[in-house]
Amino acid sequence: MWVVDMNEKIKLIFINDCLPKLRSLAVEDEIVNADFIRFQDGAGKVVLPTECRDQDVFVICDVNDKTPNKYTGQILSPDDHVRDISRVVGALRDNPLRKTLIVPFQPYGRQHRRVFGESTEAADFLRACHYLGFKNILTVDSHDPNVAAAISKHNFDNMYVTNSLLTELVSNEEINYENPEDILIVAPDEGAQTRARHFADRFGCNHAFFSKRRDVTKIVDGKNPLESNQYVGFSPKDKTVIIVDDMLSSGGTILKTSKELKEMGAKKIYICATFGLFTKGTEEFIKYYHEGIINKTYISNLTYLNNNLMDGIEIVDGTKQLMTCIKAIHERKENISEELGMNKVPVASLIRKR
Repeated sequence: MWVVDMNEKIKLIFINDCLPKLRSLAVEDEIVNADFIRFQDGAGKVVLPTECRDQDVFVICDVNDKTPNKYTGQILSPDDHVRDISRVVGALRDNPLRKTLIVPFQPYGRQHRRVFGESTEAADFLRACHYLGFKNILTVDSHDPNVAAAISKHNFDNMYVTNSLLTELVSNEEINYENPEDILIVAPDEGAQTRARHFADRFGCNHAFFSKRRDVTKIVDGKNPLESNQYVGFSPKDKTVIIVDDMLSSGGTILKTSKELKEMGAKKIYICATFGLFTKGTEEFIKYYHEGIINKTYISNLTYLNNNLMDGIEIVDGTKQLMTCIKAIHERKENISEELGMNKVPVASLIRKR
C-alpha cells in the first residue's frame, strides 16, 4: 500500500488561469500562480514562482478557454493551450515528485481514428504527455475512451458528469421518472449510442438513435455534409425525449434532431451534453426554446462558457466532482470509480440522495 508522505503537498497549476470556478475550490497555498507571457508576435513562455520540488503537481488545462491573454489581448487556440502544457513541464523540469494532467475537454478527442491518411491527433497527444512525464491523465467524457490504448501503461481516468446532469434535469423539470414508458432517450448519431444506453439504464426506459449517411467526397465547414438522416427505434410520439451527447459544437446536428423529433410527435424535448462549445453562438438554441421545440438544454461548466448564455440553457456544476477526483488521485486511492461517476445510480436514487 502506498503511504503518502505528509510533507508532500498538492500543487495546482491552471494553464492561462482557466476554469475559475474550479480554482475557487482550491486552498490558496495549493495554487501555483504561473505567468503565461505572450509576446507581440504570438510567441510565449511560462514563468513559475516555484519549481514545486518533491511536490504532487496537477497541471490543469481547458483547451477551449477563450479568455483574452492579458499581454496581447489575443484569444488562444486549442493548439496554443496544448503548447503551454509543455512549457509548464519545461519550467518544472524533473523536480516534482509526480505530475498529473487534468484536461476536462480531451484535446483532439474527435480525431480519435485514422481514415484516408489522416493524422492521429488524439493518440499522439497522449503519447506526448507520456514523454512529458505525466503519470496520470484525467479527462471528462472522452469522445472515445479506447484511445487510452495509446498509453496502456499509464493511468487514463475518464470522469462522467452523468449523475449531476440527471439530478439537475429531473429536479428542475416535470419528468415522471417513475413511469419510464413515458421517457425515451435518443442518440443524435450512431456514435452516441453507448451514452444513450447509459442514460436509458438510469431511467429504465427505451432508447433510439439517428443513422446518418454523409458524403465523404466533400468537406464543408471541416466535415462531410449530411446526405440522409434515418430514425431507428421506438416512436417518440407523446413521450418526454432526452437527447444525449458528449458535446454541442456548432449544434447543427442536435437542432435538426430536435426539430425532427418534434415533428414526429415528441411531447417534450430536453438536451443533455457534457460540453457546450456553441461555436456558432446560442441564438438558434434560444430560438428553438422560445418556439417550444426544445424545452431546455443542460450542459456542464467544465469548459469555457460565454457569459452571454441566455434563456433555455442550464449550466450544471461539475467542478466539485472534478476537485474530488483530484484529491483522490493525490491520496493514491486504489479505486476512484465512484469519484469518476462510473457508478450507474438509478435516477430515483439520485433524487433521494439530493
